[in-house]
Amino acid sequence: MSNDRSTSPLRGAGRAALAAASLLLSAAPGIAQERVTRVEVRPLVGAYVPTGDQRDLLRDAILVGAQLGWPVHEYLAVTGSFGWAPAADKTPTFGIGGSGREEDVDLFQYDVALEGRLPDLAPSARWSTRPYAALGVGGRTYSYRDVPGVGAETNFLGFGAVGLDVAPPTRNLGLRLEVRDNVSAFKGLRGERRERTARNDVQFTAGLTFRF
Repeated sequence: MSNDRSTSPLRGAGRAALAAASLLLSAAPGIAQERVTRVEVRPLVGAYVPTGDQRDLLRDAILVGAQLGWPVHEYLAVTGSFGWAPAADKTPTFGIGGSGREEDVDLFQYDVALEGRLPDLAPSARWSTRPYAALGVGGRTYSYRDVPGVGAETNFLGFGAVGLDVAPPTRNLGLRLEVRDNVSAFKGLRGERRERTARNDVQFTAGLTFRF
């Protein structure tokens, strides 16, 4: 009898240890996911919309691209982006080749930004909803697609953006909605202007976020 009584506490402790181990093992995947989230990959699609003087020169266009993000802190991230928009020159009399038609112009954009991310708007909900704001710099290259003898022109670009990140409980996937306001140091689509002037456009994008 004494032997059974002495081993019963050990058995109880063993069962408790097994139960605690089971809880830790069941929670480990979630903990590991949270700790290894170091990179965000995001394909994008949206619209390029020139404004002001730029709207007299270029047509609206679809925008496709990708982002690579690095969360350096819960509320801070660095994001690099690349985008392409197949626009068109709206001035057919500009004299390149004497075509007399609107020429296709490819817009390539590449930039880096610093993002400030706010806390979840509804922390009690299963899905997280986090707004953010970003400031960035980069460049934009204009390249006529089918006009021989005309080189590409690259301009400096600065922008501000606001958006919303929505993610399910696992946080491995997410949806990003963003509005961006670009200001570029414009010297013409082919560098034909003597001085640079500020030009403006906006971008609307939606992206699917993959977190690793």
